Amino acid sequence: MFIYVLILVAGVVGFFIHLFASSKPKTPFRIIELFLLYQLIFSVSMSSFLAFFGLTFLTEFVAEYSGWPACPFEELLGNVNLSYGILGILCIWFRGSFWAATIIGQSIWLLADAVTHIKDAIINQNYAPGNVGVPLYTDILIPVVLLTSLGIYLYQKRRHDKTQAT
Repeated sequence: MFIYVLILVAGVVGFFIHLFASSKPKTPFRIIELFLLYQLIFSVSMSSFLAFFGLTFLTEFVAEYSGWPACPFEELLGNVNLSYGILGILCIWFRGSFWAATIIGQSIWLLADAVTHIKDAIINQNYAPGNVGVPLYTDILIPVVLLTSLGIYLYQKRRHDKTQAT
């Protein structure tokens, strides 16, 4: 699961490289827009593509790692990850409400997954690393970062649009 952490770090590093390499003014709106874009590409898209691959092609490994039995639902869950992987990439070209819908959908899904991980740990004493380790932490951390960043982005966008209108 180290690769998930690496993906999250890569998103932050990529954001800083882009921010400081860009000749565009580093306004508050530009900074949060770039940060959120990199989170959508890495925290949503790349991590979802990775989960798709594991759930579709490494089903036994994922099942053992999570402490859950292998079953056909893994492939179905892989399909959901594939869809969010594609949505995250599309965020490069589509902004505004598309970003909000992608973030809200991803956040609901991940936070609900976090509840399921916690319930499984309590009810079934499943303390496998794939149940209460990195997946649980990222199922909480990613939505918090995405939703907070989206709120700041929307606030800065309103301010930016007002400035542009005057």
